[in-house]
Amino acid sequence: MSNFVVAVLVALLPSKLKIVVLKMMGHEIGKNVYIGMSILNIKKITLKDGVRIKSFNYLKNLSHLNMMEKSAIDGWFNWFTASNTHDYGQEGFGCITLGEKTRILSRHYLDLQEQIIIGKKCLIAGSNSSFYTHTIIADPDYRETNKPIIIGDYCYIASHCILLPGAGIGSFTLVGAGSVITKNLLDKNYVLVAGNPASVKKSYPKDAKFFTDNVKPREVKLKTSEVSLNT
Repeated sequence: MSNFVVAVLVALLPSKLKIVVLKMMGHEIGKNVYIGMSILNIKKITLKDGVRIKSFNYLKNLSHLNMMEKSAIDGWFNWFTASNTHDYGQEGFGCITLGEKTRILSRHYLDLQEQIIIGKKCLIAGSNSSFYTHTIIADPDYRETNKPIIIGDYCYIASHCILLPGAGIGSFTLVGAGSVITKNLLDKNYVLVAGNPASVKKSYPKDAKFFTDNVKPREVKLKTSEVSLNT
């Protein structure tokens, strides 16, 4: 029976029974973990305490899924994939790490020909962002390349962003919607990054509320005269 068929059959099980089966298969599953009806075609799974994986996500041909405490694949139709066609023995092939309390929302695409590492308390927000660790290059000596993507702690990635091979995002960074990250910005912290190609647009103080654990939504009060209603 192929690994894919086994992964599909396991996906159909209730969460508690699924966890029992995965442990019997040698995977490491912590306490208070929830796994919905998602296909986990993965050689090694490490889920720490409080991890959530919601339904209708596809993790295809991965080497290692490593999710730290209370991290979550918190939406639907995310696609994590690695292709044997471009497996040249790189150490990070098919590997992804989500840091503590990091969340991925819905309909994102993560190409894992090389590893992707996302730090703690990050949010891959909205939908339809793409992470590419493999690409074809116009170089006389090389046809293609695989490079890891690394994201620091306390980062926010808005919708429709593209991260290319070798991209890096420093800790405490906000990435604006539709941005294309083409280079390593790991040395840039407390900044807004946006554009195509993305660059630093703004710096933030270290006490900015977004980067604290006790964030409260800003209250916006509109006067009746400021609200336009179409009737």
